[in-house]
Amino acid sequence: MAKVYQQEVTGTLTQAQFDNIAHSLIFADSIIPQLSANEAFTAMRNVINVTSGVESTESTSGTYQLLADDSQSEVSVDISTGKFVEGNLIAVQCTVSEAQSDLRDFMTFYASSGDIHWHVGVCNTTQSQDYTPDIIANSRVIKMVSPAQVQSLGL
Repeated sequence: MAKVYQQEVTGTLTQAQFDNIAHSLIFADSIIPQLSANEAFTAMRNVINVTSGVESTESTSGTYQLLADDSQSEVSVDISTGKFVEGNLIAVQCTVSEAQSDLRDFMTFYASSGDIHWHVGVCNTTQSQDYTPDIIANSRVIKMVSPAQVQSLGL
């Protein structure tokens, strides 16, 4: 019950494009970064090969390539928390300094160009009246899932 896909890491995905793959990143069984040139690219690009039991779809960025699908239905997740809360699982496009400031236990996947990279980890702060995380202040493309939501999903 898994899908394997390759996706270029780029800091230019819109929120809607990122939503198509974000939950599969958060719940991935495996994420393998590599340098690749396939028919969609004119030059070598930083890509990730993702194996996940959570549904992903074409991000409309033209760099999503389905590598394997076991033809069984994957789990579809459509949950996002509105507030940046400590302990939430997160997938985000942001700078490394923002990730270091606002996340813990995170992995960084470097984009082919620019300073906006992909990070998957755990929020280490909570947004409040007195504190706004850099990721929120800079309106980054983001997807979060709370620990309670994860537990209710049974993943």
